[in-house]
Amino acid sequence: MLGEVGRNEDRLPIHGQPSAVRAPAETLRTVREAGQGMLEALQGASTPASATPINPSIGPHRRFDWLRFPLDEVKEVKRQLGGTVNDVVLATVVGAARRFLGARGAETGGLDFRALVPVSVRAEGQRGQAGNRVVNYIAPLPIDEGDPRRRYARVVETTEALKQSRVVQGSELLEELADWTARAWLSQVLRLAARRRVYNIVVTNVPGPQMPLYLLEAPLRESYPMVPLFENQAIGVALFSYAGGLYWGVSADWDAIPDLHDFVTALQDEFQGLRGLTRGA
Repeated sequence: MLGEVGRNEDRLPIHGQPSAVRAPAETLRTVREAGQGMLEALQGASTPASATPINPSIGPHRRFDWLRFPLDEVKEVKRQLGGTVNDVVLATVVGAARRFLGARGAETGGLDFRALVPVSVRAEGQRGQAGNRVVNYIAPLPIDEGDPRRRYARVVETTEALKQSRVVQGSELLEELADWTARAWLSQVLRLAARRRVYNIVVTNVPGPQMPLYLLEAPLRESYPMVPLFENQAIGVALFSYAGGLYWGVSADWDAIPDLHDFVTALQDEFQGLRGLTRGA
C-alpha cells in the first residue's frame, strides 16, 4: 500500500547522507537500527502465516472484478474513526476476508492472517526525484475480531506500530541493497516469502491525481488497477485514487476463487458497515 510512513524526527535517512561526517555517532546509530530492523524483517518473513482457502497452489488463469468508493466517504470514515485512508482500506479488506472465509466454512478465530503492504518511504525532500522509494512490510490483520469497531482500532494500532518500528527502516535497507547490487535477489526473497506463505494477501494502494485526465478530448473516467498474484496467493487487491474516487481492482486465480464476486460484495458490505460506525462515532 503506497502511503507515507511517518519518521521520527531524530531518525536520519539511510540514503543520501551528507551529514554522516558531521554526525558520525548519529549515523552509526541509524545504520545499527537499520541493520537490526533488516534482521527483524527477514525473521518475520521466515514464519508462515495461517493456511486459508485463499492460499492454495494457483494456476495460470485469472479472474478480475472491481468496485468504486467515493473518496470523500472513505476520508469521512478516517476522520471519524481515526487512522488513515490506508487503515480504512485494510480494515475493509480484513473484514471482507472474514466474511468470505466464514461463508466458505473456514474458522477465522486464531488465524494469523497477514497482508503484504507496499509502502512509500519517500521523504518530503525527495519528492520529484526519479525512481521509487517503496518498501514492503507484512501487516498482521485482526481477522479473528468479530466487532468491526474493535477490528478497525486494531488495524490502526498495528499500522502505527509498524510505522514506528525498525522493520520499515530495515526493509528500506533491503531495498537499498538491491539498488546497489542487483534487484534479482530481492525478487527471489519475495518469491521465497510467497512460497513459504509468509503473507495471505497483497493490498497495494496507489494515490493518483484528483483532477480529470484526458487523451486529446476524451476523459479518463475510471481506472481499475491490477496486482499480480504470487505463489500460494489466490486473491490480490490493488487500489487507485483518481478524481474523487477510490477504484478497487481485485484479481484472483480462476480455479481457486470461482466466487470472486462474493469477495467484492463483501468489500462493499464491510465498507458500508464502517460508514455506519461513523454515524455513531
